[in-house]
Amino acid sequence: MKPFKKLLAVFQRRRLDAEMAEEMRQHLERRTQANVAAGMSPAEARFAAQRQFGGADQLKEVAREQRGVRWAEDLARAVRHSVRRLSKQPGFTATVLAILALCLGANIAIFAVVDAILLRPLPFPAS
Repeated sequence: MKPFKKLLAVFQRRRLDAEMAEEMRQHLERRTQANVAAGMSPAEARFAAQRQFGGADQLKEVAREQRGVRWAEDLARAVRHSVRRLSKQPGFTATVLAILALCLGANIAIFAVVDAILLRPLPFPAS
């Protein structure tokens, strides 16, 4: 799969999963029809087709992993979960954001001082 298609697969996961489910359904239907044509009852033919086909959920997981974007789907799921949890606790969220803002501001200020004093040469000759 090309990189652009892999990235697109992250945003089209539902459509790709629906296409895969439809393809598996058609495959099972064909096997069922073949079993009925071989002389089985429709219920037996369906059961035999499912047994021959194997675990559909396991096959779906293998196909999803073959797309190569499982890490992006997991990251998106984790971000959605985090946002949901943080939105349920606005006081905690505000506290965390305030602490992060203070820490970032302090780091920027310290770096500016270190950069001005230690890293840049002094503005006169033979410094």
